[in-house]
Amino acid sequence: MASETTLNVSRSLAVSRNGMVAAKHPEAVRAALGILEQGGNAVDAAATAAFAVGVAEPWMSGIGGVGFMTIHMADGTRTVIDYFGRAPQAATPDMYELTGEGRTVVGFGGVKDQANAYGPLSCVVPGMVGGMAAAVAKYGKKDIGDVVGPAVKLAEEGFEVNWYNGMLLSSQQNTIKRDPETERIFLSNGTPPAPLFGAASPRIRQPELAGTLKKIAEHGPDGFYKGDVAERIGEHIQGIGGILTAADLNKYEPVEHDPIVVDYHGYELLLLPYQGGGITLAESFNILDGLDIRATGHNTATTIHHIAEASRRAFADRFAYVGDPEFIDIDWEKLASRAYGEQRRAEIDSNRASQPEPGVGIRHERAASATHMDDGCTTHLSVVDKDGNMVSVTQTLTLIFGSAVTVPDVGVLLNDSMNLFEPIPGRANSIAPWKRPASNMAHIVAARDGQPVLAVGAPGGRRIIDTCMQMALNVLDFELDIQSSCSSPLLDASSPDELLIDDRINQQTRDKLRDMGHNVVDAHVTFAPRAFASPTGVTVDPATGLRNGGADPFGIGIAAGN
Repeated sequence: MASETTLNVSRSLAVSRNGMVAAKHPEAVRAALGILEQGGNAVDAAATAAFAVGVAEPWMSGIGGVGFMTIHMADGTRTVIDYFGRAPQAATPDMYELTGEGRTVVGFGGVKDQANAYGPLSCVVPGMVGGMAAAVAKYGKKDIGDVVGPAVKLAEEGFEVNWYNGMLLSSQQNTIKRDPETERIFLSNGTPPAPLFGAASPRIRQPELAGTLKKIAEHGPDGFYKGDVAERIGEHIQGIGGILTAADLNKYEPVEHDPIVVDYHGYELLLLPYQGGGITLAESFNILDGLDIRATGHNTATTIHHIAEASRRAFADRFAYVGDPEFIDIDWEKLASRAYGEQRRAEIDSNRASQPEPGVGIRHERAASATHMDDGCTTHLSVVDKDGNMVSVTQTLTLIFGSAVTVPDVGVLLNDSMNLFEPIPGRANSIAPWKRPASNMAHIVAARDGQPVLAVGAPGGRRIIDTCMQMALNVLDFELDIQSSCSSPLLDASSPDELLIDDRINQQTRDKLRDMGHNVVDAHVTFAPRAFASPTGVTVDPATGLRNGGADPFGIGIAAGN
C-alpha cells in the first residue's frame, strides 16, 4: 500500500504554579506576564494583553475594535463586560444600496461597492477602550496607565515582521491600499515588508497610535472617547463620507451582563449572553448534556454525528432569531434552557443526518432567515493568576484590517463591524441606530465546585462557535490537556449544507459519516489559510493547582506562565 509523508505540528504544554497567559502573539503574553509579576491580577493581565495584541496584531483587533471579556474571580464573582460596538446614531436599515443577498468573508454581502465591509460607512462605534477601562477599574488591581504602558512601548519601538506577518501583509495588499494612511503605515513604498534570510527583520512602528495610547494611559477612556482623539476620528470619517461622529464616541459605554450559565456534565459553563455566540453554544451544550459522548469516544463517527446535529439545531435558531436584545424580543431564557435542549435533542436520529428547522416558541413571529457567515479574523486570549481568578477575552476589527481606514494623526485603524448586520431591513439582525450586531464570539470559562478550571476561545468567524465547543468537550469530557485539545482535529457544522471535517480524522470515520447522510467536506489543515478557528486556552488542575496553557500549533500565538 502506497503512503505519503504527513505534516505533524505540535507545541509542548505550558505549565506553571502561579499565572498562565495564552494569546495570539508572544508580545501580548510577555506584557501580561509582566503585569502579573508587578502584582496585577488576571483582569489587569488580560487588559494588558488586549492592548498589546492590538498593536502587535493590528489587523485583527485594537482600540478601533470591539469585543467581550468574561471574568470569573476566585471569590465566585462572575460577569461579562460587553464592549461590542454600536451602529452610529445616524445609521438606518436601508443605508446601503443592495445588489442582492450574499456574504463576505465574515458577515453579509449584497451591498454595492462592499460599503458595509470597507470604508467609512462600515464602522461601528469602537468599544475596546471603554470595555478594558471598565474591567480594570472595577475588577483589577492596577490603574489604566499600568495596563496600557506595554502597548505604548510596543507601538513606539515597533514589532518585527515575521513569516506570518509577511505572508498576511502580502495577501492583504489590495485591502491595505484602499486607504492612504493604512498603506503608509503597513507597506514600504507600496510593498509589504517581509523577513529575508540573513537580514534583520523589518519592524512596523506606529508612533501616532502610541500618542493616542498615551492619552488613554493618562486620561482613561476620556482620552479616546472625548477631546482631540474623538474629534479627529469623527472629523476624518465624516470627511470621507461616513456617519460616525464625535458625539457617537462621547455617548459610548460598555455594558455589563451576567453570563449565561449552563450545567454540563458536572461543570458550570459561563457563556456570552444575548447576541454573542454564547447563546448558540448554550443550546448545543444543553442538547449534548443528555448524550453520552464520553462513552461513544473522542472523534468517533457517532460522537461527531451528535456534535454536528446539536450544533446545526443551535445555528438554525441563532440565524432565525438572535439579534440585539435591546431591539429583539425573544425568549432568551427558553433558548438557553435545559428543557428546550431536551426538546431539540429528541429530534435527533442517532443514525441519520438532518437539516433542522428553527425551533418553535422562541419568538411570536419568526424573523426572516439570515445569510450564513463564513470565516473571519479576530483574536483571543485567556489568563489565570496565582489566586485563581480567570479571564477570557475575544476582540476583533471584524475583517482583516477592519474597514481599512486608519485615522491620520491618531493612528486608529477602525473596525468594519457594520458588516455583521444584515443589510436587508426587517430582520432580527437588521441595522438600526445605536444597535449592536450579532456576533460570532463564543469563548468559554468553565468552573467546577465554584472554582474556574478552563478558559478557552478562538478567532475564526462563525467557526469560532464549534471550535470553542470542541475545546471544552476535549478537556471536560475526554480529559485531554489544553495543548492536546488545541492541537486536536476539528469539525464545523455551522453550515446547513456541509460538515467540514479535519482530514487528520481517519478516512473510515469520514466515510461512515457520509453513509449517515452528512455532506462531509474534507479540510486539509495547515498554516494558512486556516480551515477552522484557531484556539488558545488555559486550565487549572484542581488536584495539583498547576496552571496549564495551550495554543494552536499552526499559529504564532503561545502560552506561558510565571
